[in-house]
Amino acid sequence: MPYFPMFVNLETKKIIVVGGGKTALRKINSLLYFGAKIAVIAPHICDEIKQVKGINVHENNLTLDVLDNADIVVAATKRTEVNERIGNYCNEKKIPVNVSDNKELSSFLFPGVVVRDDLVVGITTGGNSTNIAKQIKSMIDRLIPAEYGTLTRKMAAYTELAALNIQDAALRDAALDEIVKNAVNNKCVLNDKKANKILEKYYNCK
Repeated sequence: MPYFPMFVNLETKKIIVVGGGKTALRKINSLLYFGAKIAVIAPHICDEIKQVKGINVHENNLTLDVLDNADIVVAATKRTEVNERIGNYCNEKKIPVNVSDNKELSSFLFPGVVVRDDLVVGITTGGNSTNIAKQIKSMIDRLIPAEYGTLTRKMAAYTELAALNIQDAALRDAALDEIVKNAVNNKCVLNDKKANKILEKYYNCK
């Protein structure tokens, strides 16, 4: 059964990453952009993690009750039995957890992520193949220009304008589609003058 790609707001959420190696580092790097408060716990933490700005690093052994303070937990140690213990504890406590080497114990999966400002694309294979996910991520990364991020932000204002001035939902959607298509044909650059003309055209529709 495939997994549903649900996007959540991580800003100010407390995330505890247990593990101090490369797997933990990959998870941390995926989370950093999204404004979470990240704490890393492990008896030995690699220098790359220690150099990451904006996270709290605790180089000591984990006591499971510390996880009670987390909104989300990531188990990313090198020891399968430790990851399993963390996964079982979090599941008992109803704490969302990702266990890096055990999707059955994970309440959510870590997707591959392509980010263009507020435009975010998530890729998952249901935990079946990280290699395929990496390949697809690389393909999407090449396909989506950076300008799509700026376009996404600017469209927020036009979406609000359309909602205020075009009552008919179908017409509103058509107007916004036309603005986006016009921008895409212009190398993903949104021409404000052209966009406003498109909106005005739909304002006058009955």
